[in-house]
Amino acid sequence: MPLHLTIAVIAVFVQVALTLWAIYRMGVMRLADLRAFRPDMAELAVGRHRYSDAVAKMERNAHNQFETPQLFYVGVALAAALNASTWGLAVFAVAYAGLRLVHRYIHVGGNRLGQRFKIYVFSLLALVGLWVSLAIGLVMS
Repeated sequence: MPLHLTIAVIAVFVQVALTLWAIYRMGVMRLADLRAFRPDMAELAVGRHRYSDAVAKMERNAHNQFETPQLFYVGVALAAALNASTWGLAVFAVAYAGLRLVHRYIHVGGNRLGQRFKIYVFSLLALVGLWVSLAIGLVMS
């Protein structure tokens, strides 16, 4: 496997680890919330229980890991399958995964919307760069 593809695949593993961590932290916080507030189990069973704001933030962040990252995974997988990886793809993959880490830090931390939105836009630009690099790789191969 070429080094640039290896780097892109490592970035995928970073994003997968981030997703698993987000799900784990959400679960831990949900359990703590349930212990503290002891909801009506019938409401919990049908999804009507309202968790604390801290848990809601974790839930939203965990759900975020299943939105634009799908395009990231598919882009790297196509590059690997079609032998179309480039250094550009590797750079944008690392940038995307790194920006997703920063986005999570902001989201579950102080949650400053302006900062979070800027990082989100930069991560989308990295994603666009990844797909443009994939297209170039396809044309060049």
